[in-house]
Amino acid sequence: MNPTPLTWGNRNSSRKIAGRIHEAAASAGLELDHGQLRLVDAMATAASDALSRRAPVRQDNHYIYGPPGRGKSWLLDLLHGALHTDGKRRMHFHDFFRELHARTHGAEQEVDGGEPPIDQALDDMLGHTRVLCFDELHVHDPGDAMFFARTLKAIFARRILLIATSNYAPDDLLPNEYFHHLFEPTKNGMSVTRLDAGTDYRTLASTPRDGHGYTSGHVLVPGSEGQLHAAGLTVPRSHERGEVKPTTHSFPALRAAKGQIWFDFRAICDAPSAASDYLFLAEHFDHVVIDGVPAPDRVGPSAWKRLANLIDVLYDRDIRTDLICMSTPDAAAAGGHPVDAARLASRLAALHTPGDHPARQSEPPATNHPDR
Repeated sequence: MNPTPLTWGNRNSSRKIAGRIHEAAASAGLELDHGQLRLVDAMATAASDALSRRAPVRQDNHYIYGPPGRGKSWLLDLLHGALHTDGKRRMHFHDFFRELHARTHGAEQEVDGGEPPIDQALDDMLGHTRVLCFDELHVHDPGDAMFFARTLKAIFARRILLIATSNYAPDDLLPNEYFHHLFEPTKNGMSVTRLDAGTDYRTLASTPRDGHGYTSGHVLVPGSEGQLHAAGLTVPRSHERGEVKPTTHSFPALRAAKGQIWFDFRAICDAPSAASDYLFLAEHFDHVVIDGVPAPDRVGPSAWKRLANLIDVLYDRDIRTDLICMSTPDAAAAGGHPVDAARLASRLAALHTPGDHPARQSEPPATNHPDR
């Protein structure tokens, strides 16, 4: 598939792409470490080749992995922003699968003996894309794995430059021996880079935090009146209760007004919910509050897994997130894959954790407020 004319020109030379990335990092007051510097040069060269008039002799796709907070998604965003072209696309894991499933289902309704529905859906999704930035790749479900394997083949066949980030090494993607072969193209078709300077930048007090978006949120334990007031939160009242229906089922909300939605943990995480529900919330609200978050040993592992998936979506969409917890959240104690636990812990570390403002002895904890 040919790139559009707007992709041509020296404005996407490797030198200019790398220069824009360095300028963006400097303007944020951040200094790239040695591993990041090498990766920037490699990605800039690969992107410049992909956007040139002549097809590169070798498509230098990149698979970047490492522990959370090492700057993988941040670098991917800088690269995406540095490309002056309409032939680029950045997608998150959850967004990709929601769109792919929806388009495949739509194509199935229009079957006329042409190409298979999934191939038609991929054609529609990829369009004139020349550089595809794929963030937070992690697949545990064999069905999703088969979809993604088809996607990899389609990307490689179209000679689209793929730059993907993940917390998982390629060998750890869907490690089940019956299905892991689906990810062999990831190793064979991409340059694999581990990014780990030994520091989770989200845990540093000096890391800049905007006054809005995800990092403007809090982890409040136990959610006392003083903590809520300091965080700018007011307890929902009974008349504010309602329901939201993201997809096929609805969820009771303690408040859904003025861009804020306030849930009890069990209503959104202990009940069946999925990434498509969380994406709906991120699209329709700019502030999400999860109240009554229990200790991991007080709830099943599926509920904490849903919380981790919800936080993944809210973090990626930069939605302010406040968690009101019964005890200090311990991602490791929730079980599951250690990589998923580390990602959740890193996401939680990016939120504010103000000093404790304990409730008075005669006052019930805020999470037990009768209007919640």
